Amino acid sequence: MSILYVDHEINNLNSFKATFRRDAQIYLANSTEEGLKILDEHKIDVIFADHQMPEMTGLEFLKLASDQYPSSMRVLLTGNAYTEEFRWAAGKGYFHSYVNKPWDEQQLRTLMISRLY
Repeated sequence: MSILYVDHEINNLNSFKATFRRDAQIYLANSTEEGLKILDEHKIDVIFADHQMPEMTGLEFLKLASDQYPSSMRVLLTGNAYTEEFRWAAGKGYFHSYVNKPWDEQQLRTLMISRLY
């Protein structure tokens, strides 16, 4: 399984990789631009994107990913409350799941496992 994690906070990226490096091929991007480049170069099974990104929001990033890479499972990570905008975007299929930050390791593992089946 291959996973892309997009977050502008380096500590979050390092923590994610340390936690899941034995479970999957992990790709990290500290910008949405870098994330799009990785998606162009690799087949990614699961995309985790932080909503609070400087260039574009994680939701905007996942919308692009849903158009260009529809077979990837897309997960929005955010410290914000689940808003009407998120509900609307989920209904459009821009992302499959929503996870509050700080993320829970077991919750992310469950999402990854669900991708396998």
